[in-house]
Amino acid sequence: MSKEKKISKILVGLCLQSGQTFQDVAKNLGICVTTDEINGLVNKMHHSGLIKDIKTNGYKTQASLTNKGIEQAQSLMEWAV
Repeated sequence: MSKEKKISKILVGLCLQSGQTFQDVAKNLGICVTTDEINGLVNKMHHSGLIKDIKTNGYKTQASLTNKGIEQAQSLMEWAV
């Protein structure tokens, strides 16, 4: 699965499952990612302005969606329906 597709799926997952970790969202959506991949996705999403307030506890990573991230997730969900 491409990095962009993983970002899109995780973005929608974070929108639907607010407060969960990236690892939990990936697991719930069946996305196979390593901790290093998640770190890369987090950096790209943060740099793109999609997430903020990144917190890492051990190997678990949490973040909040920005308004831009919420809008993009909603757009992806509307497109899928």
